[in-house]
Amino acid sequence: MSDYKKKPDKIEKEKVSDLIVKRRLLKVDRVIGEDTVRETVEATIKLPFAIIKIFEIIASVTDVETEVQEGGVMVSGVIHKQLFVVDKGDVVRHVPEDVTFSAFVDIPGVTRGMDAQVDVRILTVDTEVIEDGMKVRQTVVLEIFVKVTVTKQIEVVIDVEGKDIVVKKDLLKVDSVVGEDTKAFTLTPTVTLPITAKKIFKIIPSVRDVTAEVKDGTVIVRGVVHKQVFLVDEGDLVRHAAEDIPFTQAVDIPGARPNMDVQVRVSVSLEDFELIDPPSRRLRQTLVVEAFVKVTEVLQLDVVVDVKGPGIDVVKKLLKVESVVVDVRQKETLKSTVTLPQKPTKILEVVASIVNLQAEARTDQVVVKGILHKQIFFVDAAGDLLRHFREDVPFTFVKRAPGARPGMNVQVRASIVGEIRTKLDGKELEQIAVIDIFAKVTRTVQLEVVVDVKRDKVLPEPPVKPPVKEYVVKKGDTLFLIAKKFGVTLDALIAANPQIKDPNRIYPGDVINIPGKY
Repeated sequence: MSDYKKKPDKIEKEKVSDLIVKRRLLKVDRVIGEDTVRETVEATIKLPFAIIKIFEIIASVTDVETEVQEGGVMVSGVIHKQLFVVDKGDVVRHVPEDVTFSAFVDIPGVTRGMDAQVDVRILTVDTEVIEDGMKVRQTVVLEIFVKVTVTKQIEVVIDVEGKDIVVKKDLLKVDSVVGEDTKAFTLTPTVTLPITAKKIFKIIPSVRDVTAEVKDGTVIVRGVVHKQVFLVDEGDLVRHAAEDIPFTQAVDIPGARPNMDVQVRVSVSLEDFELIDPPSRRLRQTLVVEAFVKVTEVLQLDVVVDVKGPGIDVVKKLLKVESVVVDVRQKETLKSTVTLPQKPTKILEVVASIVNLQAEARTDQVVVKGILHKQIFFVDAAGDLLRHFREDVPFTFVKRAPGARPGMNVQVRASIVGEIRTKLDGKELEQIAVIDIFAKVTRTVQLEVVVDVKRDKVLPEPPVKPPVKEYVVKKGDTLFLIAKKFGVTLDALIAANPQIKDPNRIYPGDVINIPGKY
Protein backbone atom coordinates (compact mmCIF):
# COMPACT_ATOMS: atom_id res chain seq x y z
CA MET A 1 0.00 0.00 0.00
CA SER A 2 1.33 3.41 -0.91
CA ASP A 3 1.65 6.22 1.60
CA TYR A 4 -1.11 8.77 1.83
CA LYS A 5 -2.28 11.30 4.40
CA LYS A 6 -4.53 9.70 6.99
CA LYS A 7 -7.32 11.74 8.53
CA PRO A 8 -9.46 10.29 11.34
CA ASP A 9 -12.97 9.40 10.17
CA LYS A 10 -12.30 10.77 6.67
CA ILE A 11 -12.64 8.88 3.42
CA GLU A 12 -9.40 8.33 1.53
CA LYS A 13 -8.93 6.98 -1.99
CA GLU A 14 -5.95 5.04 -3.26
CA LYS A 15 -5.26 3.42 -6.61
CA VAL A 16 -3.92 -0.11 -6.22
CA SER A 17 -3.00 -1.66 -9.57
CA ASP A 18 -6.15 -1.15 -11.65
CA LEU A 19 -8.36 -0.87 -8.52
CA ILE A 20 -9.63 2.22 -6.70
CA VAL A 21 -9.80 1.50 -2.95
CA LYS A 22 -11.76 3.79 -0.62
CA ARG A 23 -10.79 3.64 3.05
CA ARG A 24 -11.90 5.19 6.34
CA LEU A 25 -9.94 5.49 9.55
CA LEU A 26 -12.11 4.51 12.53
CA LYS A 27 -11.37 4.99 16.21
CA VAL A 28 -13.48 2.48 18.12
CA ASP A 29 -13.65 0.74 21.47
CA ARG A 30 -12.56 -2.83 20.69
CA VAL A 31 -13.85 -5.47 23.09
CA ILE A 32 -10.97 -7.42 24.66
CA GLY A 33 -13.16 -9.74 26.70
CA GLU A 34 -15.96 -10.01 29.21
CA ASP A 35 -17.04 -12.32 32.00
CA THR A 36 -19.63 -12.70 34.75
CA VAL A 37 -18.69 -14.18 38.11
CA ARG A 38 -20.51 -14.78 41.36
CA GLU A 39 -18.96 -13.86 44.67
CA THR A 40 -20.21 -14.92 48.10
CA VAL A 41 -19.68 -12.43 50.94
CA GLU A 42 -20.26 -13.57 54.52
CA ALA A 43 -20.51 -11.30 57.55
CA THR A 44 -21.70 -11.49 61.15
CA ILE A 45 -23.00 -8.40 62.93
CA LYS A 46 -23.21 -8.08 66.69
CA LEU A 47 -26.39 -6.33 67.79
CA PRO A 48 -26.72 -3.88 70.69
CA PHE A 49 -29.85 -5.76 71.82
CA ALA A 50 -31.33 -9.23 71.52
CA ILE A 51 -33.80 -9.95 68.72
CA ILE A 52 -36.30 -12.67 67.96
CA LYS A 53 -36.35 -12.40 64.15
CA ILE A 54 -35.33 -10.50 61.04
CA PHE A 55 -38.19 -8.39 59.67
CA GLU A 56 -36.48 -7.21 56.46
CA ILE A 57 -33.06 -6.51 54.94
CA ILE A 58 -32.52 -3.84 52.29
CA ALA A 59 -29.13 -4.19 50.63
CA SER A 60 -27.39 -2.13 47.98
CA VAL A 61 -23.91 -1.89 46.48
CA THR A 62 -22.05 1.42 46.76
CA ASP A 63 -18.56 2.85 46.22
CA VAL A 64 -17.66 0.38 43.45
CA GLU A 65 -14.05 0.77 42.33
CA THR A 66 -12.20 -1.04 39.54
CA GLU A 67 -8.52 -1.57 38.85
CA VAL A 68 -7.43 -3.08 35.55
CA GLN A 69 -4.47 -5.38 36.08
CA GLU A 70 -2.56 -7.87 33.97
CA GLY A 71 -4.98 -10.62 32.99
CA GLY A 72 -8.08 -9.28 34.69
CA VAL A 73 -9.90 -6.66 36.73
CA MET A 74 -10.01 -6.16 40.49
CA VAL A 75 -13.48 -5.06 41.62
CA SER A 76 -14.13 -3.75 45.11
CA GLY A 77 -16.94 -1.95 46.87
CA VAL A 78 -19.27 -1.76 49.85
CA ILE A 79 -22.44 -3.73 50.53
CA HIS A 80 -24.65 -1.32 52.44
CA LYS A 81 -27.33 -3.09 54.44
CA GLN A 82 -30.25 -1.87 56.47
CA LEU A 83 -31.46 -4.52 58.87
CA PHE A 84 -35.00 -4.16 60.23
CA VAL A 85 -35.23 -6.52 63.20
CA VAL A 86 -37.83 -7.35 65.85
CA ASP A 87 -36.51 -7.17 69.42
CA LYS A 88 -37.79 -9.18 72.36
CA GLY A 89 -40.28 -6.45 73.14
CA ASP A 90 -41.83 -6.92 69.66
CA VAL A 91 -40.51 -3.53 68.53
CA VAL A 92 -39.09 -3.19 65.00
CA ARG A 93 -35.63 -1.62 65.11
CA HIS A 94 -33.22 -0.48 62.43
CA VAL A 95 -29.53 -1.45 62.34
CA PRO A 96 -27.25 -0.27 59.50
CA GLU A 97 -24.16 -2.21 58.40
CA ASP A 98 -21.48 -1.78 55.73
CA VAL A 99 -19.47 -4.78 54.52
CA THR A 100 -16.59 -4.41 52.06
CA PHE A 101 -15.93 -6.90 49.27
CA SER A 102 -13.34 -7.48 46.56
CA ALA A 103 -13.07 -9.94 43.69
CA PHE A 104 -10.66 -10.53 40.82
CA VAL A 105 -12.30 -11.28 37.46
CA ASP A 106 -10.01 -13.16 35.05
CA ILE A 107 -10.11 -11.87 31.46
CA PRO A 108 -7.28 -13.12 29.21
CA GLY A 109 -5.49 -10.47 27.17
CA VAL A 110 -6.20 -7.60 29.54
CA THR A 111 -3.37 -5.20 30.37
CA ARG A 112 -3.10 -2.06 32.46
CA GLY A 113 -4.46 1.09 30.89
CA MET A 114 -7.49 -0.57 29.31
CA ASP A 115 -11.01 0.55 30.17
CA ALA A 116 -13.36 -1.59 32.26
CA GLN A 117 -17.15 -1.45 32.49
CA VAL A 118 -18.43 -3.06 35.68
CA ASP A 119 -21.92 -3.92 36.91
CA VAL A 120 -22.43 -5.42 40.39
CA ARG A 121 -25.79 -6.85 41.42
CA ILE A 122 -27.05 -8.49 44.60
CA LEU A 123 -28.68 -11.84 43.81
CA THR A 124 -29.61 -13.12 47.26
CA VAL A 125 -29.25 -12.22 50.94
CA ASP A 126 -29.62 -15.09 53.43
CA THR A 127 -29.70 -14.46 57.19
CA GLU A 128 -29.54 -16.51 60.39
CA VAL A 129 -30.06 -15.33 63.98
CA ILE A 130 -27.45 -16.86 66.32
CA GLU A 131 -26.14 -16.64 69.93
CA ASP A 132 -29.52 -16.09 71.58
CA GLY A 133 -30.50 -13.31 69.24
CA MET A 134 -27.41 -11.15 69.80
CA LYS A 135 -25.84 -11.78 66.37
CA VAL A 136 -26.98 -12.06 62.78
CA ARG A 137 -25.02 -14.13 60.27
CA GLN A 138 -25.54 -13.04 56.66
CA THR A 139 -24.55 -14.48 53.31
CA VAL A 140 -24.73 -12.20 50.27
CA VAL A 141 -24.33 -13.52 46.73
CA LEU A 142 -23.08 -10.93 44.24
CA GLU A 143 -23.12 -11.13 40.46
CA ILE A 144 -20.22 -9.16 38.97
CA PHE A 145 -20.15 -8.41 35.24
CA VAL A 146 -16.96 -7.00 33.71
CA LYS A 147 -16.30 -5.94 30.12
CA VAL A 148 -12.86 -4.65 29.10
CA THR A 149 -12.34 -2.50 26.03
CA VAL A 150 -9.48 -0.58 24.49
CA THR A 151 -9.68 2.32 22.08
CA LYS A 152 -8.10 1.33 18.77
CA GLN A 153 -7.58 3.00 15.42
CA ILE A 154 -8.42 0.72 12.53
CA GLU A 155 -8.48 1.56 8.84
CA VAL A 156 -11.30 -0.23 7.04
CA VAL A 157 -12.13 -0.49 3.36
CA ILE A 158 -15.57 0.95 2.55
CA ASP A 159 -15.57 0.47 -1.23
CA VAL A 160 -13.53 -1.00 -4.08
CA GLU A 161 -13.93 -0.10 -7.72
CA GLY A 162 -12.43 -2.17 -10.53
CA LYS A 163 -13.09 -4.45 -13.45
CA ASP A 164 -14.48 -7.96 -13.02
CA ILE A 165 -14.72 -7.80 -9.21
CA VAL A 166 -17.56 -8.53 -6.77
CA VAL A 167 -17.65 -6.45 -3.55
CA LYS A 168 -19.56 -7.68 -0.48
CA LYS A 169 -20.47 -5.15 2.24
CA ASP A 170 -22.06 -5.15 5.69
CA LEU A 171 -23.68 -2.26 7.57
CA LEU A 172 -21.80 -1.21 10.70
CA LYS A 173 -23.17 1.28 13.22
CA VAL A 174 -20.60 2.10 15.89
CA ASP A 175 -19.55 4.74 18.35
CA SER A 176 -16.48 6.30 16.82
CA VAL A 177 -14.21 7.82 19.47
CA VAL A 178 -13.43 11.42 18.58
CA GLY A 179 -11.13 11.92 21.57
CA GLU A 180 -10.73 11.59 25.32
CA ASP A 181 -8.72 13.26 28.05
CA THR A 182 -8.42 13.57 31.82
CA LYS A 183 -7.90 16.90 33.50
CA ALA A 184 -7.23 17.55 37.18
CA PHE A 185 -7.58 20.89 38.91
CA THR A 186 -7.51 22.20 42.48
CA LEU A 187 -10.13 24.11 44.49
CA THR A 188 -9.00 25.96 47.62
CA PRO A 189 -12.12 27.46 49.19
CA THR A 190 -12.26 29.17 52.56
CA VAL A 191 -15.74 28.82 54.04
CA THR A 192 -17.42 30.65 56.92
CA LEU A 193 -19.19 28.06 59.06
CA PRO A 194 -22.68 28.83 60.43
CA ILE A 195 -21.47 28.20 64.00
CA THR A 196 -18.15 28.39 65.82
CA ALA A 197 -16.18 25.13 65.77
CA LYS A 198 -13.56 23.85 68.21
CA LYS A 199 -12.42 21.27 65.65
CA ILE A 200 -13.44 19.57 62.46
CA PHE A 201 -14.59 16.00 62.93
CA LYS A 202 -14.96 14.98 59.26
CA ILE A 203 -15.46 16.45 55.79
CA ILE A 204 -17.18 14.34 53.11
CA PRO A 205 -16.96 15.80 49.59
CA SER A 206 -19.00 14.63 46.60
CA VAL A 207 -19.78 15.83 43.09
CA ARG A 208 -23.29 16.84 42.00
CA ASP A 209 -25.12 18.24 39.01
CA VAL A 210 -22.39 17.46 36.46
CA THR A 211 -23.16 18.68 32.95
CA ALA A 212 -21.07 18.76 29.79
CA GLU A 213 -21.41 21.00 26.76
CA VAL A 214 -19.60 20.07 23.56
CA LYS A 215 -18.25 22.93 21.50
CA ASP A 216 -15.86 22.92 18.55
CA GLY A 217 -12.72 21.24 19.87
CA THR A 218 -13.65 21.68 23.55
CA VAL A 219 -15.92 20.21 26.22
CA ILE A 220 -17.11 22.53 28.99
CA VAL A 221 -17.63 20.55 32.21
CA ARG A 222 -19.74 22.16 34.92
CA GLY A 223 -20.77 20.86 38.30
CA VAL A 224 -20.92 21.39 42.04
CA VAL A 225 -18.61 20.04 44.72
CA HIS A 226 -20.92 19.40 47.65
CA LYS A 227 -19.33 19.08 51.08
CA GLN A 228 -20.73 17.79 54.33
CA VAL A 229 -18.77 19.25 57.23
CA PHE A 230 -19.13 17.57 60.61
CA LEU A 231 -17.76 19.81 63.37
CA VAL A 232 -17.53 19.89 67.13
CA ASP A 233 -19.11 23.06 68.53
CA GLU A 234 -18.19 24.92 71.72
CA GLY A 235 -20.61 22.71 73.67
CA ASP A 236 -18.85 19.56 72.42
CA LEU A 237 -21.80 18.58 70.25
CA VAL A 238 -21.28 17.29 66.74
CA ARG A 239 -22.93 19.59 64.22
CA HIS A 240 -23.41 19.41 60.45
CA ALA A 241 -22.82 22.15 57.92
CA ALA A 242 -23.09 21.99 54.14
CA GLU A 243 -21.28 23.92 51.41
CA ASP A 244 -21.56 23.94 47.63
CA ILE A 245 -18.71 25.04 45.37
CA PRO A 246 -19.62 25.43 41.68
CA PHE A 247 -16.87 24.76 39.13
CA THR A 248 -16.37 25.13 35.39
CA GLN A 249 -13.51 23.46 33.52
CA ALA A 250 -12.68 23.30 29.81
CA VAL A 251 -11.20 20.06 28.42
CA ASP A 252 -9.68 20.22 24.94
CA ILE A 253 -10.91 17.43 22.64
CA PRO A 254 -9.73 18.09 19.05
CA GLY A 255 -12.44 17.21 16.53
CA ALA A 256 -15.32 17.50 19.00
CA ARG A 257 -18.44 19.19 17.65
CA PRO A 258 -21.86 20.10 19.09
CA ASN A 259 -24.45 17.28 19.13
CA MET A 260 -21.78 14.61 19.61
CA ASP A 261 -22.18 12.31 22.61
CA VAL A 262 -20.02 13.03 25.65
CA GLN A 263 -19.29 10.82 28.64
CA VAL A 264 -18.02 12.52 31.78
CA ARG A 265 -16.76 11.06 35.06
CA VAL A 266 -15.84 13.53 37.79
CA SER A 267 -14.30 12.59 41.14
CA VAL A 268 -13.19 14.73 44.07
CA SER A 269 -10.81 14.10 46.95
CA LEU A 270 -10.01 16.15 50.03
CA GLU A 271 -6.27 16.75 50.27
CA ASP A 272 -6.19 18.74 53.52
CA PHE A 273 -8.18 21.19 55.65
CA GLU A 274 -7.45 23.65 58.42
CA LEU A 275 -9.61 25.45 60.96
CA ILE A 276 -8.14 28.95 61.10
CA ASP A 277 -7.36 30.13 64.67
CA PRO A 278 -9.72 27.72 66.50
CA PRO A 279 -12.27 28.05 67.88
CA SER A 280 -13.52 29.91 64.84
CA ARG A 281 -15.86 29.82 61.88
CA ARG A 282 -13.14 30.03 59.23
CA LEU A 283 -12.33 26.76 57.48
CA ARG A 284 -9.73 26.46 54.72
CA GLN A 285 -9.74 23.37 52.44
CA THR A 286 -7.86 21.97 49.48
CA LEU A 287 -9.80 19.77 47.06
CA VAL A 288 -8.55 17.98 43.94
CA VAL A 289 -11.12 17.45 41.20
CA GLU A 290 -10.43 15.04 38.32
CA ALA A 291 -12.60 15.08 35.19
CA PHE A 292 -12.49 12.34 32.55
CA VAL A 293 -14.13 13.24 29.23
CA LYS A 294 -14.76 11.03 26.20
CA VAL A 295 -16.49 12.31 23.05
CA THR A 296 -18.00 9.89 20.54
CA GLU A 297 -20.19 10.07 17.48
CA VAL A 298 -22.39 7.36 16.03
CA LEU A 299 -21.19 6.38 12.56
CA GLN A 300 -23.31 4.30 10.22
CA LEU A 301 -21.42 3.06 7.21
CA ASP A 302 -21.10 0.10 4.87
CA VAL A 303 -17.78 -1.68 5.31
CA VAL A 304 -16.30 -4.17 2.85
CA VAL A 305 -16.19 -7.72 4.20
CA ASP A 306 -15.01 -9.46 1.03
CA VAL A 307 -13.79 -8.80 -2.52
CA LYS A 308 -13.65 -11.47 -5.21
CA GLY A 309 -12.21 -11.33 -8.71
CA PRO A 310 -9.28 -12.46 -10.90
CA GLY A 311 -5.96 -11.99 -9.06
CA ILE A 312 -7.62 -10.32 -6.03
CA ASP A 313 -5.83 -10.62 -2.69
CA VAL A 314 -7.55 -9.26 0.47
CA VAL A 315 -6.30 -8.70 4.02
CA LYS A 316 -8.95 -9.03 6.74
CA LYS A 317 -9.06 -8.23 10.44
CA LEU A 318 -11.53 -9.46 13.05
CA LEU A 319 -13.36 -6.44 14.44
CA LYS A 320 -15.13 -7.07 17.75
CA VAL A 321 -17.11 -3.96 18.63
CA GLU A 322 -20.39 -2.77 20.08
CA SER A 323 -22.79 -2.05 17.25
CA VAL A 324 -25.24 0.68 18.28
CA VAL A 325 -28.93 -0.25 18.04
CA VAL A 326 -30.68 2.74 19.65
CA ASP A 327 -30.12 5.58 22.13
CA VAL A 328 -32.73 6.54 24.73
CA ARG A 329 -32.72 9.70 26.87
CA GLN A 330 -35.47 10.91 29.16
CA LYS A 331 -36.13 12.67 32.47
CA GLU A 332 -38.32 10.99 35.08
CA THR A 333 -39.88 12.32 38.29
CA LEU A 334 -39.63 10.14 41.40
CA LYS A 335 -41.87 10.94 44.39
CA SER A 336 -41.69 9.44 47.87
CA THR A 337 -43.03 10.15 51.36
CA VAL A 338 -41.23 9.07 54.53
CA THR A 339 -42.23 9.28 58.20
CA LEU A 340 -39.34 10.64 60.26
CA PRO A 341 -38.72 9.16 63.74
CA GLN A 342 -38.83 12.62 65.40
CA LYS A 343 -40.79 15.72 64.49
CA PRO A 344 -38.40 18.16 62.76
CA THR A 345 -38.37 21.93 62.89
CA LYS A 346 -36.65 22.04 59.52
CA ILE A 347 -34.96 19.86 56.91
CA LEU A 348 -31.33 20.85 56.77
CA GLU A 349 -30.38 18.78 53.73
CA VAL A 350 -31.19 15.69 51.67
CA VAL A 351 -28.05 14.05 50.24
CA ALA A 352 -28.99 11.62 47.49
CA SER A 353 -27.24 9.23 45.12
CA ILE A 354 -28.31 6.53 42.66
CA VAL A 355 -27.05 3.03 43.45
CA ASN A 356 -27.60 -0.48 42.05
CA LEU A 357 -28.37 0.97 38.62
CA GLN A 358 -29.10 -1.72 36.05
CA ALA A 359 -30.88 -2.02 32.73
CA GLU A 360 -32.34 -4.81 30.62
CA ALA A 361 -33.21 -4.87 26.93
CA ARG A 362 -36.61 -6.22 25.94
CA THR A 363 -38.47 -6.19 22.63
CA ASP A 364 -38.45 -2.51 21.59
CA GLN A 365 -38.05 -1.52 25.24
CA VAL A 366 -35.44 -0.82 27.89
CA VAL A 367 -36.20 -1.43 31.56
CA VAL A 368 -34.09 0.67 33.95
CA LYS A 369 -33.98 -0.21 37.65
CA GLY A 370 -32.12 1.30 40.56
CA ILE A 371 -32.31 2.69 44.06
CA LEU A 372 -32.41 6.35 45.04
CA HIS A 373 -30.38 6.29 48.26
CA LYS A 374 -31.03 9.31 50.49
CA GLN A 375 -29.54 10.63 53.70
CA ILE A 376 -31.89 13.11 55.37
CA PHE A 377 -30.40 15.59 57.84
CA PHE A 378 -32.98 17.41 59.98
CA VAL A 379 -33.20 19.40 63.22
CA ASP A 380 -35.63 17.85 65.71
CA ALA A 381 -38.24 19.92 67.51
CA ALA A 382 -37.56 18.46 70.94
CA GLY A 383 -33.95 19.49 71.51
CA ASP A 384 -32.75 21.24 68.36
CA LEU A 385 -30.41 18.32 67.74
CA LEU A 386 -29.18 17.40 64.30
CA ARG A 387 -30.68 14.07 63.30
CA HIS A 388 -29.95 11.70 60.44
CA PHE A 389 -32.32 9.33 58.65
CA ARG A 390 -31.66 6.97 55.74
CA GLU A 391 -34.14 6.12 53.01
CA ASP A 392 -33.90 3.88 49.95
CA VAL A 393 -36.44 4.35 47.19
CA PRO A 394 -36.42 1.61 44.52
CA PHE A 395 -37.51 2.68 41.03
CA THR A 396 -38.30 1.03 37.70
CA PHE A 397 -38.72 2.94 34.46
CA VAL A 398 -39.75 1.38 31.14
CA LYS A 399 -38.53 3.24 28.05
CA ARG A 400 -39.42 2.77 24.40
CA ALA A 401 -36.37 1.61 22.40
CA PRO A 402 -37.16 0.59 18.81
CA GLY A 403 -34.91 -2.24 17.66
CA ALA A 404 -33.99 -3.45 21.14
CA ARG A 405 -34.19 -7.20 21.70
CA PRO A 406 -33.71 -9.47 24.74
CA GLY A 407 -30.06 -10.34 25.31
CA MET A 408 -28.68 -7.13 23.84
CA ASN A 409 -26.28 -5.01 25.89
CA VAL A 410 -27.45 -1.83 27.62
CA GLN A 411 -25.14 0.91 28.81
CA VAL A 412 -27.03 3.10 31.27
CA ARG A 413 -26.25 6.35 33.06
CA ALA A 414 -28.48 8.20 35.52
CA SER A 415 -28.05 11.42 37.44
CA ILE A 416 -30.13 13.56 39.77
CA VAL A 417 -31.12 16.89 38.22
CA GLY A 418 -30.80 19.80 40.65
CA GLU A 419 -31.85 19.60 44.29
CA ILE A 420 -34.44 17.25 45.75
CA ARG A 421 -37.55 19.28 46.55
CA THR A 422 -39.11 18.66 49.96
CA LYS A 423 -42.43 19.43 51.68
CA LEU A 424 -42.75 18.90 55.44
CA ASP A 425 -46.05 18.09 57.20
CA GLY A 426 -45.45 17.11 60.82
CA LYS A 427 -43.33 13.98 60.69
CA GLU A 428 -44.28 13.33 57.06
CA LEU A 429 -41.66 14.40 54.53
CA GLU A 430 -42.61 14.44 50.86
CA GLN A 431 -39.73 14.47 48.37
CA ILE A 432 -39.58 14.93 44.61
CA ALA A 433 -36.46 14.03 42.64
CA VAL A 434 -35.89 14.46 38.88
CA ILE A 435 -33.69 11.76 37.35
CA ASP A 436 -32.01 12.09 33.95
CA ILE A 437 -31.66 8.66 32.32
CA PHE A 438 -29.52 7.83 29.28
CA ALA A 439 -29.47 4.28 27.90
CA LYS A 440 -27.61 2.99 24.84
CA VAL A 441 -28.61 -0.40 23.46
CA THR A 442 -25.83 -2.24 21.64
CA ARG A 443 -25.03 -5.71 20.39
CA THR A 444 -21.56 -7.18 20.37
CA VAL A 445 -20.58 -8.04 16.82
CA GLN A 446 -17.57 -9.94 15.52
CA LEU A 447 -17.05 -8.94 11.93
CA GLU A 448 -14.19 -9.78 9.62
CA VAL A 449 -13.63 -6.56 7.71
CA VAL A 450 -11.32 -5.90 4.77
CA VAL A 451 -8.42 -3.60 5.69
CA ASP A 452 -6.42 -3.96 2.46
CA VAL A 453 -7.01 -5.21 -1.08
CA LYS A 454 -4.80 -5.55 -4.15
CA ARG A 455 -4.59 -7.43 -7.42
CA ASP A 456 -1.57 -9.70 -7.83
CA LYS A 457 -1.17 -8.84 -11.53
CA VAL A 458 -2.83 -6.60 -14.07
CA LEU A 459 -5.41 -8.41 -16.14
CA PRO A 460 -4.15 -9.12 -19.72
CA GLU A 461 -5.69 -6.89 -22.33
CA PRO A 462 -7.64 -8.69 -25.07
CA PRO A 463 -5.61 -9.06 -28.33
CA VAL A 464 -5.94 -6.09 -30.63
CA LYS A 465 -7.15 -7.00 -34.08
CA PRO A 466 -5.00 -5.54 -36.81
CA PRO A 467 -6.69 -2.79 -38.80
CA VAL A 468 -8.36 -3.89 -42.08
CA LYS A 469 -8.73 -1.96 -45.37
CA GLU A 470 -11.27 -2.77 -48.04
CA TYR A 471 -10.25 -2.98 -51.73
CA VAL A 472 -12.56 -3.27 -54.76
CA VAL A 473 -11.32 -5.80 -57.34
CA LYS A 474 -10.63 -4.38 -60.78
CA LYS A 475 -10.41 -6.13 -64.12
CA GLY A 476 -7.15 -8.16 -64.37
CA ASP A 477 -6.61 -8.40 -60.57
CA THR A 478 -5.60 -11.63 -58.89
CA LEU A 479 -5.09 -12.29 -55.17
CA PHE A 480 -1.37 -12.69 -55.80
CA LEU A 481 -1.14 -9.24 -57.51
CA ILE A 482 -3.28 -7.61 -54.76
CA ALA A 483 -1.05 -9.11 -52.01
CA LYS A 484 2.06 -7.85 -53.77
CA LYS A 485 0.53 -4.39 -54.24
CA PHE A 486 -0.22 -3.97 -50.51
CA GLY A 487 2.91 -5.70 -49.19
CA VAL A 488 1.21 -8.65 -47.46
CA THR A 489 1.63 -12.36 -47.96
CA LEU A 490 -0.77 -14.29 -50.08
CA ASP A 491 -1.66 -16.56 -47.12
CA ALA A 492 -2.48 -13.55 -44.93
CA LEU A 493 -4.72 -12.13 -47.64
CA ILE A 494 -6.54 -15.44 -48.15
CA ALA A 495 -6.99 -15.77 -44.31
CA ALA A 496 -8.49 -12.25 -44.12
CA ASN A 497 -11.07 -13.14 -46.79
CA PRO A 498 -12.84 -16.36 -45.76
CA GLN A 499 -15.80 -15.37 -47.93
CA ILE A 500 -13.76 -16.28 -51.06
CA LYS A 501 -14.47 -19.94 -51.73
CA ASP A 502 -11.91 -20.35 -54.53
CA PRO A 503 -8.79 -18.11 -54.26
CA ASN A 504 -8.22 -18.59 -58.02
CA ARG A 505 -11.58 -17.06 -58.88
CA ILE A 506 -12.24 -13.39 -58.08
CA TYR A 507 -14.33 -11.00 -60.11
CA PRO A 508 -14.35 -7.21 -60.75
CA GLY A 509 -16.48 -5.48 -58.11
CA ASP A 510 -15.67 -8.00 -55.32
CA VAL A 511 -14.65 -6.39 -52.01
CA ILE A 512 -11.37 -7.71 -50.63
CA ASN A 513 -10.13 -7.19 -46.97
CA ILE A 514 -6.49 -6.07 -46.87
CA PRO A 515 -4.93 -7.10 -43.44
CA GLY A 516 -2.01 -5.49 -41.58
CA LYS A 517 -0.73 -1.92 -41.50
CA TYR A 518 -1.03 0.16 -44.64
